[in-house]
Amino acid sequence: MVDGDDVISLMLSSRSFDSRDRNEAFHEIFGRQVLKLEIDPLHDQPIDVEVKLRILPGLAIAKASNSPIVCRHTASLIDNDDPVIAFVEKGSVLFKQNGHETIAHAGDAILTTGGLVGSAEHTAGQMINCRISRSLIAPLVSNFDARIGKLIDKRNPAISLFLSYLSVVNSDHVADPHLRRAVVTHMLDLAALMVGAHKDAAEVAKNRGVRAARLFNIKAAILADVGNATLSLTSIAASNGISATYVRKLFEADGTTFSEFLLCQRLLKAYELLTAPGRLHETIAAIANDAGFNDISYFNRTFRRAYNATPSEIRRTALVRTTDSRRTDGKQEIASKFLLANPE
Repeated sequence: MVDGDDVISLMLSSRSFDSRDRNEAFHEIFGRQVLKLEIDPLHDQPIDVEVKLRILPGLAIAKASNSPIVCRHTASLIDNDDPVIAFVEKGSVLFKQNGHETIAHAGDAILTTGGLVGSAEHTAGQMINCRISRSLIAPLVSNFDARIGKLIDKRNPAISLFLSYLSVVNSDHVADPHLRRAVVTHMLDLAALMVGAHKDAAEVAKNRGVRAARLFNIKAAILADVGNATLSLTSIAASNGISATYVRKLFEADGTTFSEFLLCQRLLKAYELLTAPGRLHETIAAIANDAGFNDISYFNRTFRRAYNATPSEIRRTALVRTTDSRRTDGKQEIASKFLLANPE
């Protein structure tokens, strides 16, 4: 974990070491000193491990790919009692901790801890490990210690929300301290729901972390399909397994509406396409259609209102700028497609 309010990103790779002493070097430097694990290869194979770390106050995410290895957390390496939620993406892992021996396959998640000895025997695969400050999550969960070493019910809807929201943790959004604190709080809410939040904590989480993660998913779905003229509140709600009323309330709480957000993103897409060097000779109607507008008059009217210029005027400016860019490499900035909920 980090002190203060910083964000740290690290890449750990066994390939950083010479092949002749790779196993020993990775074991000592990255294993014992950084990860606090005794990491050894299985079946006399060379260690091949790559770990991407993203560390925020109270939360650390490690995305790893690995050859067959065994990781042992010994008493001499225990320096904290923070829980770790481990998600198996590929392969399988045999966990031994807290009196439990559990095999986790692809799609499974399990609660472990840095405060107890244990081991994890990995086939070749991929994992995501999420370490959370115990002082933050334990008070939110019923019978917390009894859950360590056990699988998390994969039918728990908080799992998919947590995993999708991880993309925010790995994005530039967390560079802003205010948003960073909000994101960590949302992740903590979702983690508590996954593990087994007590009644009061669950109620808070559903009205905070769950709403933020659902709104993020909805906005991401809109951006991914913004050029689809049939995209609607009803279709987005159905694809996310929630009601249209709930979607409407999510946007209202964010200070906007579904229609306003969709229109804004379509106008941004149109501007982007109008100024793209490879599309400067396409018709305005074709650009409007690809941005999700099937009414050219409506497109022209809303575009001019948003940019105080017609699509044709923006196109002409882009043509001039493209010519100039051959000498200056200038580039028009497009407004950010901000996905996060308002943290207020």
